[in-house]
Amino acid sequence: MVISLGDIDLGGQVVLAPMSGVTDLAFRRSVAACGAAMVVSEMVASEELVRGRHDVLLRAEGRGLSPFTLQLAGREAQWMARGAELATEAGADIIDIN
Repeated sequence: MVISLGDIDLGGQVVLAPMSGVTDLAFRRSVAACGAAMVVSEMVASEELVRGRHDVLLRAEGRGLSPFTLQLAGREAQWMARGAELATEAGADIIDIN
């Protein structure tokens, strides 16, 4: 069975769930290397991402991981919009808005 999200097909049977304090970049890379169909970031605060906070930038990193979903949190449109742009630049194929 193949699950499709827009134009992205998830061909495997395992999807990494977002887990705060667990799904850091090293863990996402390890799970992807083991064949996960998709990996998901820890929750990323949109305003802090836009402000360039170092630890938040690491949470958002997904280059080389595909498909990669970034979980973006926020409530103000200007931070969310710019955060979504930065998420895409960081490698996100999918943005999960919280």
